[in-house]
Amino acid sequence: MSYPEIERRRAKRYHWLVDIYCDGVEGVGIAQTANISPYGLYFNTSTVIPKGARLKLRLPVAPETKEYLVLEAVVAYSQPKIGVGVEFINVDESKQKRLEEFIAENNRALALGEGW
Repeated sequence: MSYPEIERRRAKRYHWLVDIYCDGVEGVGIAQTANISPYGLYFNTSTVIPKGARLKLRLPVAPETKEYLVLEAVVAYSQPKIGVGVEFINVDESKQKRLEEFIAENNRALALGEGW
């Protein structure tokens, strides 16, 4: 007998391909995201980052004005040499609001996989 997999995500994730800056296990690097939600994201990386590792991410929420959102994250899911899923942590109210606004503003493009 097989059991359905339990969905643990708190919110829908949207396809989002963009380069982010990641400061963590092996210094500062650039990684490409795959998807995002108000509570976390997945990014591709060939670096092995273990579950539980803490990272600082810089997300381009308005590249035309050079606005970046800097968020702390913890690795919740690790696929060695493929990528990691992270959960945002210690997010203050203003950053959470800006992240949610960004996702809402770009919802149509993100939902269609167009990115920006």
